[in-house]
Amino acid sequence: MTFIIGQRYFNEADVSLGLGHVVAQQDRMVKLHFGAVDEQRIYAKDTAPLIRFKPQVGDAINCRDGRVVMLTKVTERDGLLHFEGTLDDSQPIQLDETALADNIALSQPKDRLLNAQLDSPKWFQLRQDAAEVRSQLWQSDWYGLIGCRTALLSHQLYIARQVSGRFAPRVLLADEVGLGKTIEAGLIVHAQLLNGLADRVLFLVPDSLVHQWMVELLRRFNIHASVFDEVQCQALIDSGYANPFESAQQVLAPLSLITESAERFEQLKAAGWDLMVVDEAHHLKQPEYDSYLDSALMFDERTLSEDERAYAVIEALSEVIGGVLLLTATPEQLGQRSHFARLRLLDKDRFNDYAAFVEEQAHFEPIAAGVGLLIDAQQHNTALPLKQVDKLLAPHVADSVLKELHKLAQAPENTPAFILRLLDQYGTGRILFRNTRQSVSGFPERVLSLTTLQAPVSYVAMDAEVMGLSPEMCFQAQQDDSQWTETDPRIPWLVEMLAGLKNEKVVLIAHHADSIRALANRLREKYGLHAALFHEGMSLVERDQAAAWFADFEQGTNLLLCSEIGSEGRNFQFARHLVLFDLPPHPDLLEQRIGRLDRIGQGREIYLHVPIFNNTLQLTWFRWYHEGLGLFERPNPAATMLYEKFKPSLHQSLQAATVEQLIQDTREQSKQLLQTLARGRDRLLEYQSHPPMAEQWVDQAESAEAVDTLIDFMHRVYDLYGVDFDINSNGSEILRPTEQMQGHFPRLPDEGMTVTYHRHHALANETWHYLTWEHPMVSEVMDMILTQEKGNSTLVAIQHRDLKPGQLFLEAHYQYALSGRQNRYLAGILPPQRIRQLFSEGGKNLADQLDPITLDQASQSVPQKTAVAVLKAKLPVLKQLLQLADLKIKQQHNELIRHWQKRVKRALEADIVRLQQLAELNELIRETEIKQAQNQLALALERVAAMQPQLDSLRILVTM
Repeated sequence: MTFIIGQRYFNEADVSLGLGHVVAQQDRMVKLHFGAVDEQRIYAKDTAPLIRFKPQVGDAINCRDGRVVMLTKVTERDGLLHFEGTLDDSQPIQLDETALADNIALSQPKDRLLNAQLDSPKWFQLRQDAAEVRSQLWQSDWYGLIGCRTALLSHQLYIARQVSGRFAPRVLLADEVGLGKTIEAGLIVHAQLLNGLADRVLFLVPDSLVHQWMVELLRRFNIHASVFDEVQCQALIDSGYANPFESAQQVLAPLSLITESAERFEQLKAAGWDLMVVDEAHHLKQPEYDSYLDSALMFDERTLSEDERAYAVIEALSEVIGGVLLLTATPEQLGQRSHFARLRLLDKDRFNDYAAFVEEQAHFEPIAAGVGLLIDAQQHNTALPLKQVDKLLAPHVADSVLKELHKLAQAPENTPAFILRLLDQYGTGRILFRNTRQSVSGFPERVLSLTTLQAPVSYVAMDAEVMGLSPEMCFQAQQDDSQWTETDPRIPWLVEMLAGLKNEKVVLIAHHADSIRALANRLREKYGLHAALFHEGMSLVERDQAAAWFADFEQGTNLLLCSEIGSEGRNFQFARHLVLFDLPPHPDLLEQRIGRLDRIGQGREIYLHVPIFNNTLQLTWFRWYHEGLGLFERPNPAATMLYEKFKPSLHQSLQAATVEQLIQDTREQSKQLLQTLARGRDRLLEYQSHPPMAEQWVDQAESAEAVDTLIDFMHRVYDLYGVDFDINSNGSEILRPTEQMQGHFPRLPDEGMTVTYHRHHALANETWHYLTWEHPMVSEVMDMILTQEKGNSTLVAIQHRDLKPGQLFLEAHYQYALSGRQNRYLAGILPPQRIRQLFSEGGKNLADQLDPITLDQASQSVPQKTAVAVLKAKLPVLKQLLQLADLKIKQQHNELIRHWQKRVKRALEADIVRLQQLAELNELIRETEIKQAQNQLALALERVAAMQPQLDSLRILVTM
């Protein structure tokens, strides 16, 4: 596609932007300015979703200055369209496409109708249904939160819904391990993207988690984040990008990319982001002095450690990026000073004095104690201790709060709402969310099955410390001919165990990919067992194929062999047997392995099968994990701290007495640390992160999915667009393109695809595409239906007892829609408004008397020849009725705009007032947040005032 500065284009993926014009272009990119919404967009030339606007002779076009020109001649010179035509007063005029108005509509149903370009009534009905569905979706509180491949869990839904609707949210997500911080962050980002609150999103994660995040974002949330490393950055620079980070909207990068390169850091900082997500933020260490933000010092290795530099670059980025999500350990695990350092990244002005922070926390304790009494009374269904609570709260809260407290005596059912308001006003819950396993149910029981084996002579001959936790790798490194698989007793043990489990699915994890490759070969050649492989040496497609084979309960394998890195980010929750072929060298890795199966909602106990060699370092580590930390029974939030302390001993302890002392010391310190963490457990924060009302939201979210409606809608789409679909008995469908397909169909590959509309099938089959109302295919299909001309003009016959035969009616559907980047967010308040008019031949508007559902049910298709004949016979009448429809909508326009402005103002002012009231009591309400809400109101009112009616579709009805 060749671009010339000044050319005019529509964005077919978002026609609400209006008509854009090319303002700049380079080798691989083009920049357009959309004047209707005053926005600039950058596109890759070869994938740009742009349609050139080419009006034809006889068209009436609108100019920037408001004049309307009837075209008599269209030519192209030097890549630009040049027009000749006449104005309303018949004066001749010449102009080029740069003079065209920015808010020109894409389709012209009136011209199609008058020229007998009629579509089937099925197309017309699909268009109307798509508009109605989209309006309902954009108004839903759940839009963006229920279309992802995740279980509907109340604590995750609550946090995501609380945060995702904010402008530039800045929060800490600090749930305990296994509760789904990554899912919460993904839901928030997904909803912000879908609702127009964010476009450019930056994900910064530890190097080892880049692949895991890429898989999670793609598989669960349909977020195609571009993975950046130094090689990719250099390649983009070589291809013409001055700043490589401007080449993609969603970027996933290892944190080391910017901690090891001042140039990449400065480029990333300058690229402009709406939202930043930082994983493992508890590893960031705040430097002890204030000059570390100086760029020269920041990258001086003599000045800052690696963790300190990481903190410094994140702080610098958080000052220029509006939205920040920090995924971190719980506050109790961090310690108060480290927790304060994380809060400082979110609000540097508010959290600038640690001593003052400690004092404020102490002042909050009486409020916390009072709220704690209310929570206890609720949970135990006892009388509210209002006098005690009043005594605790009175010195610290406003009189209005105490009045609300006293009202609870007559209305105790309002207690949950009162608690949340109090915590919203006085607590830290607005920027901090933390759930624990104690406060969230649904985790399975862990059942340990230990087998001790005698190490083969070849292993015993090696030095114990050299042998380590993966003796087969050390043995193989010393041998040229012998294979460890020939003598390792874990293999026959595994074969015997699999035979006993029969048809159960089994996941085996080993630390090294070489171990599982050799194990797979031995199982196949010696025992005839075929296992799926899953390791970092495989491509993403190969891993998908292996996962699908393992997930298939009818024809798939029952054994999946995984390496440590290869299994990251994958959910094998449908299995309940995990074999730890060796032990990982860190408790976090052990918990990560178990977490592949031990996930909330598992519903069944999981079995942990551990083969251990006697009198080896393996046994020491197993006993330390099991007897010292208790990790085979439950997660231990103190495990990492204890590992750092006892790490030297773990690699040396083989003498029985030393091992016993190590385990005893670990057990005692673990008990003390866990007690300390329990005492510091913030029950109020847990309540605010997961209040009782959240449980009811799951039912609401399930209802909002409207799966049956979606299936019916998509089947009609497939039929009309010529997509072949086969319905399978396993809850899936296979979609395939056909030669009869009506042009391009979004997201449908040439080889076809397997889809499901059901959440439980999608969770069990990650290779199936999970189609929901939020899936890119469904969303782009609705865009296609509503922006293309198909279905915008039709003629039908109707038989109705109240209508005499031989009459003609014109039904006109006009649409008012907000434009601009945040049109989808504002559409939650004011969705696209459709104005329907129904005129008889005599010019009477019968829209209120004859509803569209009644007409749809009474309508019948008409042969094309008959329809054309009717049009020719009634052409003068139709032209008059079309003029009447335009006149009526113009007469209603000002009143409609005033009505919608009041509606938007009422909704947004309520949010502003609430924020202002909270800000008087809670300093965590940022002034910028209030200003953003005020600016949003002013912008919304401007956008409403600028709305113009667009004729969307026309239907002629002839009575029989």
